[in-house]
Amino acid sequence: MIPLVIVLIAVGVIVILLAIFITFALRANSLLSREKNAAMRVLEEATAGKEHLKAENGKLQQELHFAQVQNAGQEGVLEELKVLYKKLLKEHTDLEARNAALQKTLEAQPTVPKRAVPKRGAQAVEQDGEHGRTDAR
Repeated sequence: MIPLVIVLIAVGVIVILLAIFITFALRANSLLSREKNAAMRVLEEATAGKEHLKAENGKLQQELHFAQVQNAGQEGVLEELKVLYKKLLKEHTDLEARNAALQKTLEAQPTVPKRAVPKRGAQAVEQDGEHGRTDAR
């Protein structure tokens, strides 16, 4: 009977050790499962953030394409404006040169006194008086 008691005590000790081991394993498993859940939440948030960034990137790509199309149209207008500005600047320079030449020509010409032109009414009366007419109408 004593060997049976020793065997029962040994089995009891083994059961207690196994219970302690299982308790630590379950706690570790619980901790791992919490960490796994936390990691899954972080992964879901990252995936949602990634999808949001993809959507935002798509919008920005559309805006960029639209801006490039507008810019391409504006480059043509800009080139036209440059050509018109150069043409206007050339005309302005030509007019300044012409103005300077005309100014020199005017300064070089001698000044002639102004002729006095009689008024039409006075001239008509003088002509009538010269021919001997009278105003007896």
